[in-house]
Order: sequence, then structure tokens, then C-alpha cells
Amino acid sequence: MIYPDGWDSDEVKRMCGEQTDKYTLGACSVRWAYILAIMGIMDALILSFLAFVLGNRQDSLMSEELLGESLAAET
Repeated sequence: MIYPDGWDSDEVKRMCGEQTDKYTLGACSVRWAYILAIMGIMDALILSFLAFVLGNRQDSLMSEELLGESLAAET
């Protein structure tokens, strides 16, 4: 949300034209920046969900192995 705040700087006005303002890019365009940011957020969400699911599966597998070992030690 702060990203467009720098569009009225002197460097951007020199590259994109004098009509450039905080939320007006003038002759320039953003193109892929927002799309890639959204894809990155979705990727992070999917991977964190996958890590959570696989971590829970690993815990249940480990507890079954530990329970099997403790039962075998008791007999």
C-alpha cells in the first residue's frame, strides 16, 4: 500500500513524465509487479498449509512407531 507513495519522486517523474503523481504513473506501467506479489502470497499460503498437513501426518506416524516399541518392550 505504501509502494505508490514514491511515484511522485524526481527520478520517477524524469522517467515517466511530469504528469506522474502519487497514484498516477503517467507513461509508465506496473505490469507484473502486483500479479507476482499475489502469486507469491498464494504460494506461501499453499506451502505453509502443506507443511502443516505433512507435519501432522509425520507426528501421527511417529507416535504409532513409539507406541509399537513401548508395547514390545513391555512384553
